[in-house]
Amino acid sequence: MDVKFESDFQKKILAVSFPKMTVLGNVSDVESWRKLWMEQLKAWHSPYKAIIDCSHLRIASDSEVQKALERMFNFLARFFLKKVVGWGNGKGLEHLPFEVLAEEEEALAALGLREKQPRKASEDFRSLIHLDNHFEQKVVELSFAEPVALDKGRLVVLKSKLTNNLMQWHSHWNLLIDCTNLEIPPELNEPFQAMIRFFKGFFLSEMVGYHPQGKGKSYPFPTFRARHRAAAHLKSDTLESGRDANCAERKEHEIYKAPKGH
Repeated sequence: MDVKFESDFQKKILAVSFPKMTVLGNVSDVESWRKLWMEQLKAWHSPYKAIIDCSHLRIASDSEVQKALERMFNFLARFFLKKVVGWGNGKGLEHLPFEVLAEEEEALAALGLREKQPRKASEDFRSLIHLDNHFEQKVVELSFAEPVALDKGRLVVLKSKLTNNLMQWHSHWNLLIDCTNLEIPPELNEPFQAMIRFFKGFFLSEMVGYHPQGKGKSYPFPTFRARHRAAAHLKSDTLESGRDANCAERKEHEIYKAPKGH
C-alpha cells in the first residue's frame, strides 16, 4: 500500500495522502493502513490532528471493512489522535468513520487551521528533502530525491524542515548528508555555515557528507566518497538513544486487541 505521511510537529498535524488509486476492499487492507500509520507515530510524543486526502481513496461497501475502519480510528484515538477530517470526492467515502469534506480548505477550517496558501515552488522543493532519523546512532541523515542546487530561498526551506524534524529529538545529534544530488554554490557557503551555527545551538555535534559530486565541486563540510567512512567519522557514542525511551515503546499489539472497556 502506497501511503504518504507528512508530519508537522510544530503545528501538531499529520497529513495523510494516497499518491495512487487505493481501494480498501477487505479487512487486510485496513490493517495494512493501520500498521503504516502506527510506524509514523513512533516519532510523535504529543496529541495531534490528522487531515486525509481521500482523492485517490475508494472504500468497499462491505460491513466488515467499515467495522475494521471504526476499530482502527478508535484505536488511533488512544494514541492521542484528537481529530481527523478528510477531503475529496470518491466512491465509498461515506463509509469512513470521520467527516469528509469536498475541498482541502474546508477540511483545514474544520480542524481549526488557517486556509491553505497557494502552492509555491518552495513546497515542491520541500518534498524533495528526505530526513531519516537514526536515533540509536544519534544521526539525522539528509538526502534529496532529485538533483538540487541550493539558493537562499531553498536554504530557508531546508532550515525550516530540519528545525521541524528536531521536535523528535531529546539529545545531541549529528548530521550525515548524502551529496549525490546536492550542489552548494560557493556564494552559499557562508549562509550555509550560518545555518549550521544555528543548529549547533540546538545540540548539533558534527556534520559530514558522502558521495560528493565530481571534481570541482566543494562543500562547506568534510566529505567522504563512501557512506560508511562518513558515518565512521561521526562520534559513536550510543550509550543513550536520541529518542525518549518511553514514547516509542508503546504496547500497540496489546491495546489494539484489548476488549472494549479495558
